[in-house]
Amino acid sequence: MRGGFRRRMKSGENEEDFDLSKLDKRALKFVYKYLKKHTKTLIGATLAMLVVTLTHLAGPYLMKIAVDDYVLQQNFRGLTLIFFLMVITYGIYWLSSYWQTYLSSYIGQKIIGDIRTDLYDHLQEQQISFFHKRSTGDIMARVTHDVNALSDLVSTGFIHLLNDFFTLIGIIVIMLVLSWQMAIITFITIPFIYLAVSFLGKKMRKAYRDVREKLADLNADVEQNLSGIRLVQALNREAVNTGEFNRLSWENLKANLKAVSIFALLFPTMELSRVLGEALVLWYGGRAIITGTITLGVVMAFFGYVRRFFAPLADLSQVYNTFQEAGAALDRIYEFMEIEPELKDPAEADTEKSPVKVNKKEIQGGIKIDNVSFGYEKEDVLKNLDLLIEPKEVFALVGPTGSGKTTIVNLITRLYDVDKGEILIDDINLKNIPFSDLREIIGVVPQHVFLFDTTIKENIRYGKPEASDEEVIAVAKKIHAHDFISDLPEGYETGVGEGGVRLSGGQKQLVSFARALLVDPKILILDEATSSVDAYTEVLIQKAMEELLKNRTVLMIAHRFATLKMVKRIGVLEAGVLQEIGTHKELMKTNKTYQELFKKQTGEVA
Repeated sequence: MRGGFRRRMKSGENEEDFDLSKLDKRALKFVYKYLKKHTKTLIGATLAMLVVTLTHLAGPYLMKIAVDDYVLQQNFRGLTLIFFLMVITYGIYWLSSYWQTYLSSYIGQKIIGDIRTDLYDHLQEQQISFFHKRSTGDIMARVTHDVNALSDLVSTGFIHLLNDFFTLIGIIVIMLVLSWQMAIITFITIPFIYLAVSFLGKKMRKAYRDVREKLADLNADVEQNLSGIRLVQALNREAVNTGEFNRLSWENLKANLKAVSIFALLFPTMELSRVLGEALVLWYGGRAIITGTITLGVVMAFFGYVRRFFAPLADLSQVYNTFQEAGAALDRIYEFMEIEPELKDPAEADTEKSPVKVNKKEIQGGIKIDNVSFGYEKEDVLKNLDLLIEPKEVFALVGPTGSGKTTIVNLITRLYDVDKGEILIDDINLKNIPFSDLREIIGVVPQHVFLFDTTIKENIRYGKPEASDEEVIAVAKKIHAHDFISDLPEGYETGVGEGGVRLSGGQKQLVSFARALLVDPKILILDEATSSVDAYTEVLIQKAMEELLKNRTVLMIAHRFATLKMVKRIGVLEAGVLQEIGTHKELMKTNKTYQELFKKQTGEVA
């Protein structure tokens, strides 16, 4: 715990709202599960800690022996012996201190690393609705801040706590043995330093909580305005935004200065307590030496112990806060770890039928939606939906916004499970296909493209990391992206920037196309994949479409009617109900919803 006193003062964002007595005991078992793997190392760290404590306590007592038994007796041989004993003692102290810190840190970092990895893996198993119900900031805080808060306790914190405790007990016992009267005089300072540190610690935690809040406001303002810099400049908001930024920056500055002013009082207060203790030792001990009731060596030993007394005392005054913060962090981490994924991978869970290991090469790609109903909340988005898409068929779904088109995509890719009915691929229920197999069978090109802040090449092979450069280039050529990529300064090694900001909307869409096709899925879902594409890029996609759709089942969620030229069957969806299936000509004659959609987009009538 030593060395992190200021950080513990600054921490505690939520500890005032958390009661340690309410900590779920299962959460302690959760941590113990990780700790018991390192039992031998923990024993080694504890033994090293005990040696550190003993050697730390030995120094002043050796000084007392040196002064009383050898210096005043002019015994040079004995003094030389004490010299070597002190050197050896501090050598042992240095070595054991190293191993105490290394071993305890090793245990802590291994445990924290395992917890963070398991938490991250557990989060990736959650259904997509889990992330819709929680803010990204909250999830990130549990993976980063909460795990780090726990780190201080399970790494060096617990060992240093024991060290502080044994050191204080050892000092008190030795002082009482040497001179109980002088010990009582010295202990007068304990209430003062305890109250001072507790009071200033409470003030400081409140001040640093305000610092975090002001910094969060500042960061949010910067992120929002930089993300929308195009709109900021287009609407001439630079001056207004600068004024708001300056206000938030000034509030952050004031909060930091207030926190620093409180912190500046802390160590002078601790130093004052130490000096007061030494003054009391000098006053009482000096009188006792003059009267001959105490030796000079005892007084010098007291000076040494007083100097060693206040650091662990200050640490222990903050123990409850440290445990409270760690307890709150553990409670939040365990809360997430206890949330079972709503979607069970059949390879890992009990299902009605045994998991079906599918061979991608043998899959034909037929899709059957059988009497499916589904709702995100109480109201159904899809109602008793029946749909059969034949293998190798290119099928389109059209419908007004909110009709349930994207929901069908979410169900086929099993981001959600149906409430009623079933979805089958080649007569195999989706629930019985392992996720790893399903992701290889189905490829999706989403309406809103997300690119990672890396190179074009890495974005294309994101779903197939083992793909060679030649495979990446071949796919890019198929969808006519190779030419624009080659014209970029670094070609396929060009970084796309955060969210693909360095590419146009059409270029991002082509990269997304290539990413899906590199996996060579048996079923390809285009979720309004050309809705944000410029006219030139759309022409490129249309040219490549015939080859791209060859030998695979395609479900096209269409908004732009220009993308339906290669589609024979079109389904019209409205309010979760499949109204009709037919060709463009048939639907223009018989389906009012289709007619209205066509008219709104083209301005034409049948």
